[in-house]
Amino acid sequence: MLRFHTAGYNGYSVEFSSFFEGKLACAAASNFGIVGNGRLFVLNIHPQGLAVERIYDTQDGLFDCAWSEINENQLVTSSGDGTIKLWDLTLADYPIRNWAEHTREVFCVHWNLVKKDTFITGSWDQTIKIVIFLLTFSYLY
Repeated sequence: MLRFHTAGYNGYSVEFSSFFEGKLACAAASNFGIVGNGRLFVLNIHPQGLAVERIYDTQDGLFDCAWSEINENQLVTSSGDGTIKLWDLTLADYPIRNWAEHTREVFCVHWNLVKKDTFITGSWDQTIKIVIFLLTFSYLY
């Protein structure tokens, strides 16, 4: 059994890539998600074990992640500060898009497997948000 230690962070979500069988992402939060930072781990499975491809740090805990169904290098995360972040693995350090649409913690995010330009989030603010990408901009419902 392969194992990876998320040192100082508690894992909340793990997702296999939609494009690469040996790539996965882990959304994590420090201090059991009660208070503190978040971390997104992108890992690759090798015969020797799991290897880190990229790590992204956030100012609040990450509770869920979902791989894009249209771009093999992108994934979205949900955060304890009410934000939704879109990450691109070809870029370092910062998300390429940040939506601050929820007023409470965002605990889940799922990419639509049929309408691949759409994902949905759920929050403790008692709302769900649907994001639809159209060329260079997006709609948020």
